Amino acid sequence: MAISKAQFEAGSLSSCFKQGEWDPGLYGEYKRKLNEAEEIATTEAMLDHGLSLTRQFARGLSPFSPRSFSTSAPPKKLQRREPKGVAYYTNEEGKTSVLSPKMSSWYNMYVAHPQINSAKFHRRFRARFRMPYQSYEDLCDLVIEHVDEYFARWTPGKTDAVGNPCAPIELLVLTALRYLGRGWTFDDLSENTAISEEVIRLFFHQFIKFGAEVLFEKHVNEPRTASDLENHSHEYLVAGFPGAIGSMDATHISCERVSWKERQSHLSHKLPYTARSFNLTVNHRRRILSTTTGHPARWNDKTLITFDDFAMDLKEGKILGDHVFELYEKDGEDSVKKVTYRGVWLLVDNGYHSWAITIPPMKITTKRSQIRFSQWLESMRKDVECTFGILKGRWRILKTGIRIRGLEEVDRIWKTCCALHNWLLEVDGLDKSWNAGVPSDWQGDLGKHDDCDVRYIPRPIRRLLSPQQRRNYDTSGMGIGGDMMKEQNHEVVPNIVERVSHSNGEMVVRKMSMQQFRSKLVEHFDIAFKKRELSWPSRTGLIPRDI
Repeated sequence: MAISKAQFEAGSLSSCFKQGEWDPGLYGEYKRKLNEAEEIATTEAMLDHGLSLTRQFARGLSPFSPRSFSTSAPPKKLQRREPKGVAYYTNEEGKTSVLSPKMSSWYNMYVAHPQINSAKFHRRFRARFRMPYQSYEDLCDLVIEHVDEYFARWTPGKTDAVGNPCAPIELLVLTALRYLGRGWTFDDLSENTAISEEVIRLFFHQFIKFGAEVLFEKHVNEPRTASDLENHSHEYLVAGFPGAIGSMDATHISCERVSWKERQSHLSHKLPYTARSFNLTVNHRRRILSTTTGHPARWNDKTLITFDDFAMDLKEGKILGDHVFELYEKDGEDSVKKVTYRGVWLLVDNGYHSWAITIPPMKITTKRSQIRFSQWLESMRKDVECTFGILKGRWRILKTGIRIRGLEEVDRIWKTCCALHNWLLEVDGLDKSWNAGVPSDWQGDLGKHDDCDVRYIPRPIRRLLSPQQRRNYDTSGMGIGGDMMKEQNHEVVPNIVERVSHSNGEMVVRKMSMQQFRSKLVEHFDIAFKKRELSWPSRTGLIPRDI
């Protein structure tokens, strides 16, 4: 252990002993000499430092520079930082430089020099980004219009702290469409655009917020007036379902990054993974009329519909309660009359509540009129199933699973996809009153739903047109017993007509029981079928029921 100069001059602790015994007097003398030696050493060091500062002033150097405290150390060599970038390229001279986003292939092909006059370009662009190039330009204009509210960081012409220009907003919109359409990762997009992964991630979160608020409000509108209702109910009217405005069902969207405290509620007995459930209402043209926000996958349809504002407003009569339609009803043996009803209703499956506004097919019946009605309703209700297939086929992120953390972000992605879906229906001219389903390449196996080619009459409709073919619910294989001599109706319909009529004699749908109102629909459908007034909605024209 090294001994300081002050300790050397003051001696050591061994000098404090006298004849082998500790002497306090000698120890006091030792401490005094030690303190004096340390003060002398400190003063000499301060004088030396002051002399060095005086010499630096004489040479014109600052006394506060790093060199003033360590004149003996050589100056450090400045190290230049490597150029920062996502991608690099090497020119013909062998020099490596940073590849800017405006030098990427995506920017060159789709932003700077698009082949507008090439049909092949437009076909490939829609397949790659799920929307026509003109619609993409309109989307970019809409994004720039709301740039101050949602995308201030990427305002055109803006630079960062070191003067580098921000990423082109047209290129960032392409990354959002590719992420939604094909389920890419942010790293894949960074590789193709020369934009950092973090910048793409931040922009995508703002884009889905923009889609869930601006695009959703613009393209997903609930029918609340008589003119809106007439536009959505035309196909159901010609098919024998007056008063119907759409079909309703729920679907699951896989979520890979659900927090642990939310995991149990987002696991369903039907699914091996965590998911969110959305209740959707569509018309026969596959246009989305309403959707709920996401809810845990463990909830069933009866629970989901109570959180559907559109369905609950219909049930409570807050909207569309003044819509009037007529149903056929028998008046004696040979005469038929028309009865006026007030309200609207939806086509659903048997998982929902037994409300008059939600009409499902009949589970078990042997009556020909009820079988015919149920088969036709089941086929008409396929529009909501086909919509799920189109959504999950076109926007693959809904099928492959959402990898973003946060349930609110999952709901925003769903609403953004719904808004873009309706927008594309408008672009393709399929949103106006036509009489069939959507002939889309994205429905069918891509969405894992039943293959329903709506260009032709579905097989259930052909089957119901043949009275000799009966629905068979017998799973035992023994057939009907000998005591089954005639058709029976297993459902008991209560007679409570006097409690649900309007002041002017019109029947109010929402005040009726489901069994009562469905029996009236079955009766109307049977009479219209026998009068040959029903037609299957087709995009090429109405197909009579006997084809």
